[in-house]
Parts: sequence; C-alpha cells; structure tokens
Amino acid sequence: MIDLHTHTRFSDGSLTPTEVVELAVSERLSAVAITDHDGIDGLEEALVAGERLGIEVVPGVELNLEFEQVTMDLLGYFFDCCPGDEMQAELAELRRYRDERNARILERLEELGMPIDADDLEAIAEHGSAGRPHIGEAMRRAGYVASVSDAFARFLRRGAPAWVDRRRLSLAKAARLLRDSGGLPVIAHPGIIRTDGAGLAAIVREAAHLGVVGLECHYPLHDDDTVARCRALCDRFGLAPTGGSDFHGTMKPDIRIGRGDGGRPIPDELLEGLRRRAAEVAGRS
Repeated sequence: MIDLHTHTRFSDGSLTPTEVVELAVSERLSAVAITDHDGIDGLEEALVAGERLGIEVVPGVELNLEFEQVTMDLLGYFFDCCPGDEMQAELAELRRYRDERNARILERLEELGMPIDADDLEAIAEHGSAGRPHIGEAMRRAGYVASVSDAFARFLRRGAPAWVDRRRLSLAKAARLLRDSGGLPVIAHPGIIRTDGAGLAAIVREAAHLGVVGLECHYPLHDDDTVARCRALCDRFGLAPTGGSDFHGTMKPDIRIGRGDGGRPIPDELLEGLRRRAAEVAGRS
C-alpha cells in the first residue's frame, strides 16, 4: 500500500512531515509522497524521517493551474529537491500570493462580522503555511461555524461570501517547470475537475502533449465509474495511473492515509508504473 498525495503543515495539513511519515509507517505503507501546495520546504525533513524509519518518501509538490478557464491541480514527483531558479522563484511567488489571499479572506470575514486574528491563524498553522482549512478551523474555534466543512460550505468555497480566488499557473508552464526540474507531472483528482467527459478528455490530450505522464485515477472522491473512465484515458493517451488520498490530517478528518476510491488501499504497482515512466523519460533525455 502506498500514498502519492499527502500534505503537511508546510501547506495546509495538520501534521509535520515527520508525523506524516510516521503515520505512513504505522499504517504499513511501503511509500508515501509529500505533495505540499506550492512548496517543497517539508521535503528534507520527510526524507530524513523516511531514511530513519525505513520507508520510501517520494519528493513531490502540488501546483494550482488553469487550462482554458478550467481550474485543476498538477502533482509533480521525483524532481530535484533543489530545483532551478525559475521554479524556486515561481514557488515563492505562489506562496506570497497565498499570504495575500489569506489576508483578503480575513478582511471579508471581518466585514461579515466574523473577525479572525492573524496571530491566531498563525498559531493554528503552527508556523506552517496557512490556508483555507486553517481559516476554517479558526472560525470553528471562534464559534462562528460548527466545523471546518461548515465553514467551507457557507463561507470559504468558490462563490461563497468570503471566497477569494488564488493565483494559478497555466498547464503548459506548470508542466514545463516540473519537467525542467526533473519532475514527472501528473494530473491530480481528474474526477473532480469541473468539466464534462469530453472536456476532461481534451485536457488530458493536451496535458499528454505537454509532457504530463500520469493521471491520479485512484482518489477518495472517485467512484468506480470515475476510476474506470480515468483508467481508460490513461490507456488512450499513454499515461501512468496513480493514486493518492489527499491526506491533510485533522483538516480533512474523513480521509485516511493510503486509502483511495471506496476506502480501498492504494496499490504498490502504481508507484512501479510511475518509476517505469521516470526511466523512460530519463532515457529520452
């Protein structure tokens, strides 16, 4: 059992990189990928923990992007933990905008009569990178909402009163940045991308053309039909199927590390397929 999609306190998860790795070991995973949003600061700690505990840690990242007005995410694996200047500059810019977005969300919440102190938010994030889940938790602690999911449903989701959009890369730029840093780009949770079947096929076709090598078929919010459609797209466009839980710790309490669609274990062979694709890419370079 593996998990190729987890988040730590360095983005919007509740656990440190070491704690995520320790949890993976306790759940008997053979490998875990750390894929924080827009940053790689937690990778060194996770890799050290993996070496100490005898579990493979796959270095990763998750980038927010847009393709023809459709928002989506791109996962990157096996890239250099010290990427080039352009990648580092882009990640810094994305983090800067995340901080600005948080401030704008807090302004909107105050206008709605729900002030949140920025210092309280930082304490909840425990000096990691704060995001909407941490804001939701701050709202819960202040008594404004019943739960983090309630905060999202009423105030923080797209189109809700406190929603502020994020800065996104283009699909082409995100794929290039990952490939230039030695990474393998993979489309995250395709089943929840806001498009129809034809639209998803068009996205996957263009992504494959741009050097994306995989599709996250196995994911907790994918039903059996979605998994089958995603697997068919992998066959059609020559992509590797992958899988991940999108684990965030207490920020997504219903998600269990190492579990994908239907709560099933995410199988080891998905990582083997990704490794074969990495070898193919290396052979062509």
